[in-house]
Amino acid sequence: MLTRTNNPTLTKYGFLIFCFIILFSICSNELYGQKKKTNKEKKVDNWSLSFSVRPYYDSNILKYSQKYIDRFKNLEDEGRFHIETVDDLVWSYSVGLTYTDNIIGNLKTILGAGYDSDAYTLNSIKTWETYNIFLRQYITTSTSLSASYSYLPEFYVRHFRDEDWVMYYGFTPETFRPYIFSKDDFSFWLQHIFDWKTTRARVYFTYDRYYLDESNTEYDSNDYIYGFRIYQSLFKNLDVNIGYLYSTSDAKGFDEPTETKEDSDDSDATNFEHAYYAGFDYILPEVFSRNNDISIDFQYLRAFYTTDHYLELDPLHAGRYDYNYRIFVNYNFNLMDNFSATAFYHWFKRESSSAAEANKEYVSDEKDYIQYRVGINFNYTLKF
Repeated sequence: MLTRTNNPTLTKYGFLIFCFIILFSICSNELYGQKKKTNKEKKVDNWSLSFSVRPYYDSNILKYSQKYIDRFKNLEDEGRFHIETVDDLVWSYSVGLTYTDNIIGNLKTILGAGYDSDAYTLNSIKTWETYNIFLRQYITTSTSLSASYSYLPEFYVRHFRDEDWVMYYGFTPETFRPYIFSKDDFSFWLQHIFDWKTTRARVYFTYDRYYLDESNTEYDSNDYIYGFRIYQSLFKNLDVNIGYLYSTSDAKGFDEPTETKEDSDDSDATNFEHAYYAGFDYILPEVFSRNNDISIDFQYLRAFYTTDHYLELDPLHAGRYDYNYRIFVNYNFNLMDNFSATAFYHWFKRESSSAAEANKEYVSDEKDYIQYRVGINFNYTLKF
């Protein structure tokens, strides 16, 4: 459990209640006014409530390299592994509520709040949940601005050996400590649909705050993400998109009040990353008079760690760089007007190395991994 007390974020239940109170209070006057309309006026569905259930198989829930998969299977490293299996069946749930109206003149406003959770069948230590609220406002009929906030109360990564504990207890099982973080996410984007209607562009900015558990406070960080994405309709049934994101992660780098980042003997995970995106969405011929489509997206990410620590002090980060490859395949089928199913296959691969020739193999053995997820998402939307 997280023990940090200096995170000003609302508690998870208070946050969710707060979101729905805000939504209802903002919109209550509008709803009251609608009751006075005559029956001759056309009914408008301002509210939308969506439910989603997404069972999927995850082949590598902790993103372990082959080195640690083998150690898990061979019952090595007592104290490191707090899971029952490397893979798992995951049940993902989400619920979202939105309210849409022309609050500012004839320009559309969308308010929303939601809850998401991934529940692991055999490894409950990995179960996590998020809460979010957002506002999207059209500033012209073709330009809109979105602001959102999400809170992740607790996310378990895995257990790592804590070198500070090793100094006191030696290489014992107790020196493996959980790496757990909470996260605040503040995101903004601006989107414009060009006059010819087949092109839209979106620019992004995100600020993330990571708060680590008491054993890993040197990994507290402030992350900034900037980028864009362009969507283009080539034909009436084919859309393509490309994008780029640049992110920086400024890690705290020390865990004692008397230390600074420069004189600390702790790990420094500060890094920057380039991310490139490309994909397409193809609308297939109707099946039983129902719409269906397939989308494929590709991501290529390059991360570089920038610590000034010597290799001997911080072998996992000094000179390290990561190449990440991701593929997302989704097939969507509309079962009914308000009920859809999406079958998906998502594939992830990371290749890690180091600028120091002597450290390449070590970093690769520690951080390389392959993972895939395959499943189906059922989504039901109720408008009222």
